[in-house]
Amino acid sequence: MLPLFSVGIVFTTAAWADTAPADSPQTSKELQQVVVTGTRATDRTAAESLSPIDIISPADLTSSGYTDLASALNTVLPSLDFPRPAINDGNDALRPASLRGLSPDDVLVLVDGKRYHTSALVNYNSSVGRGSAPVDLNSIPISAIDHIEVLRDGAAAQYGSDAIAGVINIVLKHGARAGGNEISANGGIMDAGDGANNGVDGSVGIPLGGTDGKAPGWARLAWNYQNQMNTNRAENTDRATTLAGATNTTGYPYERYGDPAEKTYQLLLNFGYQVTPNIEMYGYLDGSKRDVTSNGYYRPYDSTRNVPEIYPNGFLPQIVNHTNDVAFVFGVKGHTASGWQWDVSADYGENNLIFDIQDSVNTNLYYSKGYSPTYFHAGTFANKQGVFNVDISKEFDWGLHNPVTVAFGGEYRNESYDIGAGDADSYFFDPNTLIPGTTSPYAGGSQVYPGLSPEVAGDFSRHSKAAYVDLETDLTDRWSAGVAARYEDYSDAGSTRSGKLSTRYQLTDTFALRGTVSNGFRAPSLAQQNYESVVTLIQNGALAQIGTYRTSNPTAIALGAKPLVPEKSVNYSFGGVWQPTSNFNATVDIYQIRIWDQILYSDQIPVNIPGDQVTGAQFFVNGATTRTRGADVITSYHLDLDSLGAVNLSGSANYNQTTILHVSTPDFGRASQGLLTDATPRTKFVFAGDWLIHNFDLHANATRYGTVTRLGDDYSGDEDQIFSARWIFDLAASYNWRTWTFTVGADNITNQYPTKAALNNVYEDRADGLQYSSLSPFGFNGRYWYGKVTFRF
Repeated sequence: MLPLFSVGIVFTTAAWADTAPADSPQTSKELQQVVVTGTRATDRTAAESLSPIDIISPADLTSSGYTDLASALNTVLPSLDFPRPAINDGNDALRPASLRGLSPDDVLVLVDGKRYHTSALVNYNSSVGRGSAPVDLNSIPISAIDHIEVLRDGAAAQYGSDAIAGVINIVLKHGARAGGNEISANGGIMDAGDGANNGVDGSVGIPLGGTDGKAPGWARLAWNYQNQMNTNRAENTDRATTLAGATNTTGYPYERYGDPAEKTYQLLLNFGYQVTPNIEMYGYLDGSKRDVTSNGYYRPYDSTRNVPEIYPNGFLPQIVNHTNDVAFVFGVKGHTASGWQWDVSADYGENNLIFDIQDSVNTNLYYSKGYSPTYFHAGTFANKQGVFNVDISKEFDWGLHNPVTVAFGGEYRNESYDIGAGDADSYFFDPNTLIPGTTSPYAGGSQVYPGLSPEVAGDFSRHSKAAYVDLETDLTDRWSAGVAARYEDYSDAGSTRSGKLSTRYQLTDTFALRGTVSNGFRAPSLAQQNYESVVTLIQNGALAQIGTYRTSNPTAIALGAKPLVPEKSVNYSFGGVWQPTSNFNATVDIYQIRIWDQILYSDQIPVNIPGDQVTGAQFFVNGATTRTRGADVITSYHLDLDSLGAVNLSGSANYNQTTILHVSTPDFGRASQGLLTDATPRTKFVFAGDWLIHNFDLHANATRYGTVTRLGDDYSGDEDQIFSARWIFDLAASYNWRTWTFTVGADNITNQYPTKAALNNVYEDRADGLQYSSLSPFGFNGRYWYGKVTFRF
């Protein structure tokens, strides 16, 4: 649905640079007229906002060497956290991003105002976002994006489930005007000599019908291809030390620990067509494919998980994830002579994740039947979503200072979650095939990720119906207010009701106060209700087979599992907007978010199931009440230097703290609680500057990521480790020549790495040579050099 919000003014430096050349003065009115998400009123400017929002331009997204959307957002958005964990199975391919320190699936993602589908994979490893199945932001090409609006406020009353932490609305480029097309080529490499990346992306508009540039319609095609090599930051990267009988002086086993190898293919076609002066058709088709090769733990030659006849020197199993996304929207909107605005749309989205395993072996199969393949198809996960929306609005003159914008509508959503079994060899296990001299069987299933068996496979679905109403108006010259309410009913999770009150008061000509209060909800995802698999994880310092069971599984029920219910939340936000001059503005917003019945992923519970190799079990539970408090500060300043060009400066900061008020399950220990409370930076600062002089644009960005802490289950604190704050500096220089732009730059120019994991830090597997924490908010790859060439036409 698209009941819109009024937005707060937040300009980053690159946004200024993208909208006006250095010799073109910008008026205050121009700066206020941004494309807003959230309000049905048509005359709101940024200075009149009721709720805080960040406006991210294409120049912001391309101001670093990152070519994926989530990483680019992480460099410019202080309220966002997007770490880069490794040896995280399928989570290497689908990494979650969190907003305001909350669960990644507490963030609703829209594309052109329409709900985008979530991914199919559950994040089951001990990293940020554990237990979530959020949207894969990296399925959308940056080249297709006009701007992004990140609403930092609860919005369940407007948009429904998932909008507890906020809303990310990705607004696509529209139209086919001359000069609005571009093709860009990029290339780069890590300072360490690995992680090379190259690619080509672009966006081209095509007029549809008409003559003399007055086409009634348009189509725009955007694409992105990227080929990224893997990185390795393990303590021991010398594969020669894995040879049978070889001397290993490092004291650490060989591992490959870093970013996976990844190929990305993205294509997005969107269009608009004016059928009549009052009716327009619109929509988009998005297709994305990523082939990601990530690593497991090395199995040495003398391991009981190895077959020396196949791998005399041991082996490094790898997961080959093929993640495919498809989404399309088709809608018709228009207006009547009496002032009614209407919008009818249907959209569909699907994420399909394939697990293939290479350079592996099924040890149990080999010693049971005398053979084993080394490449396996281990299974598939698919999440599908279909939505039908009707949105209607009109301005009514009820005798107040201004007309009241009344919006209302309804939504029907159908979702399904499918688990497909792998090849029989990928899950084969005979409990009677024992390791000689022991009573323990050889590990079964494909190493690193055992295949999904027919017993866990299945198709699961649900549907929901919703209705909303939204009113907004200016009560006086200085006082604006809005109210919204929503009712939603799920076939599997019951019904919910949510509401929101928003207000803003202009105290002086340059200063205004704003505030909101709302309640919200998040329905448990189908993935959280139905995901089931057996994976190889660390248990008590050793590799073990750990099972995740759906809450309806008898094993989970015996351990205390119950049907999941929606999370409930209450959000408070209060802030101010200060605009003393036309070229400076600042916003400050403080907030509190309380969540009841938060859905948690339990700890590993020891089990002994006859005839099964699983030694630990996990499942989802409504297990906690949490409170998140924080503040956002955003400032920007534009300085005109006449013949010396112009300087655009911005500074932004986020403070965020989550506290667990109550845990209702004993199977969620201190280490897991720490992933909610201490695993994301409590503070994050972003400072940026652009100097535009003649044909040059010199860009600098400084981001300070605050400390993160890995808590241990030992309440004495002996297992805890604090990872220090780090400043990351990015520099880039661009030269514009006619229709060409040439850029060279370096991310992390001072080559910063996180604090190394302590030798006794079992949670970071330092004993295996994984010297950097998976919690690092900026990864652990070091400096990256890159170049870009862009042609505009």
